[in-house]
Amino acid sequence: MYVAGNPAACNKNPCVLYPKSAQLPSGRIVATFENSQTDPVGQTLPVYKSDDDGTTWQKLADVKPPAALSSDPQYAKYTSNWTNAYPYTLPQDVGDLKAGTLLLASIVSGDDSYYREQKAADPTWTPTGDGDRKDVALALYASTDDGATWSFENIIAAGGWQGGSAGSIGRVSRANTAAQVDPIWEPHLLARGGKLIAYYSDENDYLGYDTATGVPTLDPDNATAADSGGQVLVHRTWDGTSTSWSRPVVDVPGLTVDRGNGKTEIGGGRPGMTTVAPTTDGKWIMTYEYWGGGTDVRYKIADDPLKFYAAADHPITDLPVPAGGHTLATGGSPVLLPMPDGRIVYNAAGSGNVWVNESGRSDGTWKEYQTTLPAGYSRNLQYVEGTGRVLVLQASWSGNSVGPVRYGEVDLGRSDGAYYTLVNRLTGQALAPDAGKTQDANLTGDVPDLVLRPRNAADDTQRWHLTDKGSDVTLLNKAGGRAAG
Repeated sequence: MYVAGNPAACNKNPCVLYPKSAQLPSGRIVATFENSQTDPVGQTLPVYKSDDDGTTWQKLADVKPPAALSSDPQYAKYTSNWTNAYPYTLPQDVGDLKAGTLLLASIVSGDDSYYREQKAADPTWTPTGDGDRKDVALALYASTDDGATWSFENIIAAGGWQGGSAGSIGRVSRANTAAQVDPIWEPHLLARGGKLIAYYSDENDYLGYDTATGVPTLDPDNATAADSGGQVLVHRTWDGTSTSWSRPVVDVPGLTVDRGNGKTEIGGGRPGMTTVAPTTDGKWIMTYEYWGGGTDVRYKIADDPLKFYAAADHPITDLPVPAGGHTLATGGSPVLLPMPDGRIVYNAAGSGNVWVNESGRSDGTWKEYQTTLPAGYSRNLQYVEGTGRVLVLQASWSGNSVGPVRYGEVDLGRSDGAYYTLVNRLTGQALAPDAGKTQDANLTGDVPDLVLRPRNAADDTQRWHLTDKGSDVTLLNKAGGRAAG
């Protein structure tokens, strides 16, 4: 989708990150990612489009910062549309925004004072990590013409100085006189009940939260006291008509940290990167990364997506897998994809494979499937209406990364097109995996397991999809997308 750029042009390192996508009712897929190969002031988010189900991509637009799209002086300080873009197609009306509207939540900011100071001292200086942007905030944009043009809607939540944050904690500029680290990150949008929910990571300093409501208590000295370096997961809601969002509600508080002088703050362990999906048994599952010890990806299951604060957290490795199967990937940046048929797909930075909960239940089993792309931080999963396959977007996090942004697709079964039964002429039996296995044999013991079985019209493991693969054809199984080889 995007080829590698120029490391010398970056205002931070790595600088091409976080690809995300959404599909519109027209069938168009749009994708965007951070591209920090520019001056921090005036930075935009590139938007690419695919009108052929993700086969080819073309540049469509650049989404400008709030200062460039609004004449309201309160937004003049937001001079960069920077990172962590999350495109989302509204499935229902939310206030004045109609179903089908393309939304974009992203992290915006002011100038990067650390970058500016280093360049002033040495014009040949190139970044080795994050900088120190001021006025880091979470903004909402909307497009009603399939991503070609964009309007700025509002600020969902405001943070403060970046202070290096996760990439370079404590790397503060001289301008950041109180050495603050108070940015916000990583939005995830969900429309429900006529309202828009925005989940995000928040590095403001909170003394605690009300366990009955989830509402946190901001440290009165948040802008001046020594910073904890912590982070919590929160959400806000919006009815689409008011001028502001609700107050934050904690989803994951992290550890409680003793700050001395009788003060404690939540946010230890830096939980981050919320994703949420509904389950077929009426519950909601949330995944997130966590760096406070133990498994670095965790999950919660709740009856209400607005009340995750009341749910227990568990290591992602506790989710059930088939006997002998690999536990779900860790390594941070987990992503959940709810499929239209109720299945849920999962990946994380520690593996290029994905895991599928075929029942979609909160207690369902998760099976591992292979993909064509390597692992990547914040790797995106997108169901494609029109093929029934899953689009995967990947960008590397490794040092000096300036791309590329890669794309590929994976067939997880039940994709669009004709399926066939392969019948043995001598016996009349059908080709299928032994014992109904749906995964590739290397994921179930490396034993070839295709057998002939009595024909059964209700058995999806006996159905095979003919799919072009270059000049060849591959056979993919309807029950899970595994290949016959």
